[in-house]
Amino acid sequence: MADKKEWIVGGFQFGTENDAKIAKAERGRIEHLEGKLDYDNPQMLEAVYKKAVNNRVFQTPVGYAFLKRLQDSLRENGSIEDIPNIPVYGVYSLREGAAPTIERIKVSQKKPKVKPTKEAISIWASLTFNVVLLLLVVGMYVIAITGSKNPNILNYEKVIQNRYSQWEKDLSDRERVIREKEKELLINE
Repeated sequence: MADKKEWIVGGFQFGTENDAKIAKAERGRIEHLEGKLDYDNPQMLEAVYKKAVNNRVFQTPVGYAFLKRLQDSLRENGSIEDIPNIPVYGVYSLREGAAPTIERIKVSQKKPKVKPTKEAISIWASLTFNVVLLLLVVGMYVIAITGSKNPNILNYEKVIQNRYSQWEKDLSDRERVIREKEKELLINE
């Protein structure tokens, strides 16, 4: 990471190394223009100024300062009436009460949304399907263990046989009781 002292260009301290590089390039263009520029010739100043404004040659405060010097020189000469304003393409107002630095940090911290691939979708679907099947198997075992009183596919034969044997035992007991009563009645007569 570059030292922040290297981010100072023309008395302006920039927030990023890239902005400082752009400003240094603009400073080089300005030095080249000033070497060839005649401040006593208003037509030349006007041509350079208008071309720089229309082509958006400058985009940092270093370039804007140079354009302002040209604009002031044109106004001092007074020979040119319609001097275009310097367009500023940056936004300096605060949005929703947050500082621009905080906005940049928030933007840089946002993670881009990643579209799931076909492989990820198929893995997710397979995993979901396997979990559902596992729950069904566990449910079947729970039913088999707790449902021994009620007939189900695993124990229906045993439950039915137990019912029949219980009925047979009840019938045998009743029959025995009836025979005993009959004997008592026959003896007493």
